[in-house]
Amino acid sequence: MDEHEHRIISELSKNSDASQRQLSKVSELSLGMVNIVLHRLIEKGYMKIKQLDGRKVQYILTPKGFSEKLKRSKQYVRNTVSLISSMKESVKKIVGDYRMAGVRNFAVLGRGELLTVIELAVRELGLEDIELSRADGLSSIRPGTQVVFCVSEIPRSRTAGTEFVDIMQKIAESVG
Repeated sequence: MDEHEHRIISELSKNSDASQRQLSKVSELSLGMVNIVLHRLIEKGYMKIKQLDGRKVQYILTPKGFSEKLKRSKQYVRNTVSLISSMKESVKKIVGDYRMAGVRNFAVLGRGELLTVIELAVRELGLEDIELSRADGLSSIRPGTQVVFCVSEIPRSRTAGTEFVDIMQKIAESVG
């Protein structure tokens, strides 16, 4: 099952009465592509069509289709867990390298899931001499912070004596 098929099946499992136009909007595929994908899903036995009236149809997920959707969802969860684990290990290495260079005070500038990954990684290091704080903006960076991990973008104006790091770039470099 490819990505387009998975998007369509996922939406139809939530709303079997969805029209091709609705599927096109939700899946961000063209109407023609939705039609092609639906026919492919039917050919593969992942779904059936039930004629409701002259023009209205209902798409029904078959047991085979449900099984494929479940396999795909499980794989997605496994990949996500693996990615998060890899990101945590990268953050641990990055923080460890800074620690070896004498850095003890860090801040995370920004919000989102990456903030949580960074906090978990630092907590798992179990180093009591490391301080990590959250900062929503430049004004909330604590005095004495040596390194700021920027979750989105590095601000143009910066605090003197503080290193600002694009943490996603650092993680990408460490993952390879």
